Amino acid sequence: MEAKQWQRVEELFHAALQLQAADRSSYLSRECLHDTPLREQVESLIAAHEQAPEMIDGAAFKLSMSVIAAASNGSMIGRNVGPYRIVSVLGRGGMGEVYLAEDTKLGRKVALKFLSGELVDDSWAKRQLIKEAQAAAMLDHPNICPVYGIEENEGRSFIVMQYVQGETLADLIRSRRPEAAQVVALAKQIVGALAEAHAHGIIHRDIKPKNIMVTPGGQVKVLDFGLAKTIQQKTLDVEDSVSHISQKGLVPGTVSYMSPEQLRGERLDYRSDIFSVGTVLYELASGKNPFAGEGNVETISSILTLTPGPIAQSASAAKSIEPFVQRCLKKDREQRYQSGSEMLLDLDKLEKGQTVSSSRRAFLSLRTAGASLALLLVIILGLGLYHSRVASQTHSVAVLPITCEEGLTDKCLGPGITEGLVSWLSRRSDLAVKTSSRTPSLFGPNTASPQAIGRQLGVEAVLFGRILKRGDSLILQTRLEAVTDGAKLSENEYVLPSRAVPLLEELSVRQAFYPAAAPSEEEKKSFAMLAAIQQRNPEALELYLQGLYYWNKRDRDNIQKAIELFNQAIDHDPLYALAYSGLADCYVVMSSVAYGTLTTKDAMARAAAAAKKALEIDPNLAEAHTSLGIVQLKYDWNWREAEKSFKRALELKPDYPAAHYWYSSLLATTGRLDEAVSESEKAKELDPLTPLFVTNVGKAYYRAREYDKAIDYFKAVLAENPNNSSAMYVLALAYFRKERYSEAIQLLETISASNKWLAAAPLGYAYAKVGRTDDARRILAEMEALPNSQNLPAQERAIVYIGLGDKDAAFSWLEKSYDDHFASMIALNSEPLFDELRSDRRFGILARKMNLNP
Repeated sequence: MEAKQWQRVEELFHAALQLQAADRSSYLSRECLHDTPLREQVESLIAAHEQAPEMIDGAAFKLSMSVIAAASNGSMIGRNVGPYRIVSVLGRGGMGEVYLAEDTKLGRKVALKFLSGELVDDSWAKRQLIKEAQAAAMLDHPNICPVYGIEENEGRSFIVMQYVQGETLADLIRSRRPEAAQVVALAKQIVGALAEAHAHGIIHRDIKPKNIMVTPGGQVKVLDFGLAKTIQQKTLDVEDSVSHISQKGLVPGTVSYMSPEQLRGERLDYRSDIFSVGTVLYELASGKNPFAGEGNVETISSILTLTPGPIAQSASAAKSIEPFVQRCLKKDREQRYQSGSEMLLDLDKLEKGQTVSSSRRAFLSLRTAGASLALLLVIILGLGLYHSRVASQTHSVAVLPITCEEGLTDKCLGPGITEGLVSWLSRRSDLAVKTSSRTPSLFGPNTASPQAIGRQLGVEAVLFGRILKRGDSLILQTRLEAVTDGAKLSENEYVLPSRAVPLLEELSVRQAFYPAAAPSEEEKKSFAMLAAIQQRNPEALELYLQGLYYWNKRDRDNIQKAIELFNQAIDHDPLYALAYSGLADCYVVMSSVAYGTLTTKDAMARAAAAAKKALEIDPNLAEAHTSLGIVQLKYDWNWREAEKSFKRALELKPDYPAAHYWYSSLLATTGRLDEAVSESEKAKELDPLTPLFVTNVGKAYYRAREYDKAIDYFKAVLAENPNNSSAMYVLALAYFRKERYSEAIQLLETISASNKWLAAAPLGYAYAKVGRTDDARRILAEMEALPNSQNLPAQERAIVYIGLGDKDAAFSWLEKSYDDHFASMIALNSEPLFDELRSDRRFGILARKMNLNP
């Protein structure tokens, strides 16, 4: 840029800043005449200044000018970029530049979006460009500008988009004042586009008139998803915080269209976009932004504190849309529209000449927990989305009281939720709903498992839950269990208040009883509504819930089904972090005797990849940190990193029992046995009805060599649930240490009747200890005869050889297990079965190879 032109840009920039925001447009139109590039350069500086007022100072101002200069000097007009011949500049901003180009292969016009020359090497800006392409490519909607692809040429990435002829909404507002009917028509298209994005879990975060195109035929095209983010992502990457662009003061976004929560730096949801839409529509109807002040500080203050004046003062024709806009602009997001679909309903009314209210309807208020919980189940009821699946009742469920943790009992919301769930589920004509005043408990004077209560009531499944406090939030955790075998059919968690409770619970019951049946049209609507609440793709949500159903059943065939369903959910929604975490949990167990046939290496590699992908999407997902920690513990044998992962999971979700469970395993592995017992007890305290967590407490006693305590504990567990095979297994191991081999054999033979290879190794060990060496060697021969596809871990043979007293063979198989990185090898130090080998120097060598202190 020549010095003279630079000086002219600086003059216009400073002069424009002295004017009211509404007057700047006419001033620049007059001063710039037909010099569009000059005007764009000035507007780019003003936009950047709105984000960071310090840019008026020398160094920052020169930086901004250098960005413009780089764009100007690097003009690409006339160049060929791959198959694209660049024709002209369509627009430039602080971060990007867009060109009109001809696609020489397909003979069509396209728009190419590059980063500004100054930002070509900025890692944050590059990621934003890629994220923009990915976000827009997920969306297929007539009011969203489609992305054809993202390509690279000579080290510069660029997006290839549809070329949209027309004018921006900003230009339309400057040039003429639309009639009320046109405002409503444009609003419907803008809201429709955002509803599509929200349904895919995408928040735009930069809705403003310049990012909305209007074609000559009146069709809206929403552009620029460069600042979009998925609803699950809670923080920026570490690199974002030290981004080259942010260090230079070019903060993304446009202050005068931001929501109050966006300005406060709070976690955003789709209602932030709704506020921005309200600002845009106010400006469209009145010709001026309702919050724009003389400077950044004044604008922020207005957004946080000012209630905009009536639109009708500026444009009487737009009076009908005023209540709609005012509701979008509520400071409290709970008082705004809660979804795009809700907005479209009122826009339809406006189009028909009907009136709408500027305040939220009382039955939709989520401000107070008491009121909302009383109505959690009324919201969807009122919409009439569910009708009976069949004419006769064919299944049954009992709803047990929702309880509250200690400290919440005086104002427990459980009774209201319980009553609401009963009312909601009772609407299904194919479901008999019963209630009970008993709460499930495995221990204590009022012992009554969910299964026992369900059997007394004669139902197929039992639904129960509890409310606890996590930080400043109330959390509702629910579980649906089968009465016949105690299988967990579903498990859900909600931050209260939540409109998702009735829908997700009803769909969980539906999934439990009709897992293979295609959903009815009414159920599809329910899935769609739930997906909108959770900001998910409806098909992906349905597949994810199905995957959870099969994962919770925990056997070989069902875990394989869960993997298939989680993968299908990801195909529909590539940014579904929980689905990736579910995949990781499945793969973690796929090399175990009980659950899978994958090699340890293959299973753990897949688990690690899925967990890392989940964390890439949502760095604050406790489940994914736990999944990654399991891989680091069971396969990498990296105790330090595993502990970091489990501690991070517990920081994010202190009441996540699975994280406590796996942390206890790490503590036992590294010899911190007292801490392992404490973590095991914490997991059971948080979830006293899951057999895995219940069993782990006794297992911690066993590994701490408190054998009598372990035996008493497992007897109590089996008295309540005689079919708990995990409890039988560890009780048998405890009997070994007390030399009560006959009792151990009886338990292991019971397990073997239903799962031969789960019990084979300890059973062979016990046979050898009582002198039944032929039976022990028969088990070894059967192990040898297994095909490779069975993938029986080498450690299983080692256990039998320990019983036989053949240390050479035992160490040979343990070395093979070490080479395979078999997950259970981490118990080498903590498992009492291996105590018989400790005096052998080979034990110390093997332990040290695993970074363990022998």
